[in-house]
Amino acid sequence: MTRHVPWDPWPDVRWGALVVVGGLVLEVPEGWTARPVGAGVVLDRADGAVSIAFRASGEPLVDDLRRVGADAILLEASTDRLLVALPSVDDVVIRDERLVADGGVRVRIGLECSADDWPATSQIVDGFLDSRWHPAVDRPVVAIPGVAGVDRPGPSLQWTAHPDVLDHLARFRDRGMVPGAARRSEAGVSARDLGFVGRFGGVTEKGDEVLGPVLDHDAMLVVEVSDPAVDGPTSRWACWVQGRRCVVRASRGDGTDALGIVDVGSVAAHLLGWLDLDPVGSVGAGEPVTISTAQYDDRSGPCPSDVEWFRTVWAAPAWRSIRGWSHESGTGLFGLVVPGVGALRWERGEHEVTLQPIRNASVVRDAVSAVSALTAGTGSRSRV
Repeated sequence: MTRHVPWDPWPDVRWGALVVVGGLVLEVPEGWTARPVGAGVVLDRADGAVSIAFRASGEPLVDDLRRVGADAILLEASTDRLLVALPSVDDVVIRDERLVADGGVRVRIGLECSADDWPATSQIVDGFLDSRWHPAVDRPVVAIPGVAGVDRPGPSLQWTAHPDVLDHLARFRDRGMVPGAARRSEAGVSARDLGFVGRFGGVTEKGDEVLGPVLDHDAMLVVEVSDPAVDGPTSRWACWVQGRRCVVRASRGDGTDALGIVDVGSVAAHLLGWLDLDPVGSVGAGEPVTISTAQYDDRSGPCPSDVEWFRTVWAAPAWRSIRGWSHESGTGLFGLVVPGVGALRWERGEHEVTLQPIRNASVVRDAVSAVSALTAGTGSRSRV
């Protein structure tokens, strides 16, 4: 399993916890065990629920991409990383494949687990790839050829509704007879077409099933997406959790909402599908750039920086600021996505905003963590 021991002039008390695959040195984390496999090693978590495989292999990730099903949500597809969400009725499995070139030896890292386990486990892999034995190197992200333009729709919700349907149902929940003007309104007509209200506008059992988690929820998460420099509509995604039932409402581009009742385990897949990240768009790594708040909120003037990656971002026609929060879990997600270019991390100061490129995986991790925290706090994720 170990071909050589990395040279170090000082003794290290962790030598007993080290394994080597190719030229990649791994320190086995506490609570994990290592077992040898063909041309590599597998780390197993103590509870047996999660494993990380490290193999010396030159197989390119494009071969894995060909085996990804059409119902999968493709989150990142580059020559060194393939990140995919595999949704099911009551869970989301994240598949995270990486290819590391080290000293002429290629090492494949494979991880597949429930979305609840993925954020923490993927950070363990990040730690391996940014250690004193294998320092991370900033390099541009190279897309897998042929991925751009591939349409992989995310999971769908049951109904297409007027944006005010839930407000309409809440307003008239206890009314047997609803005024004619309200029944004939766009929200009223939409609710009637969907079977949420009856002939006289009163809420039906079907409508009450939809409205129940909204009015009596255990936890709620709202995510908003807008362009900071455009005074236009804000797209919203919201979910209300009640036990294992969850009502999800998501803005659509045509001015309507997608609405549905789903198992709480599939919520992460619906959010990732709605965020619609470009799996091949990335400006890679780069130094941070600081601009004034006025420039961040306008972008009509000349590019305020000579940094190459930022000039590409500045020239893009649209930015998407992502903001989400749950009061019940005390967690949220915040990021910036530039369509066709990539994801950014941003920090707002008193009079300036600092931007820096990140990989899609960072946005995905924040989104999955927000959903996991939302449901974990209510006990909704327990399996029976």
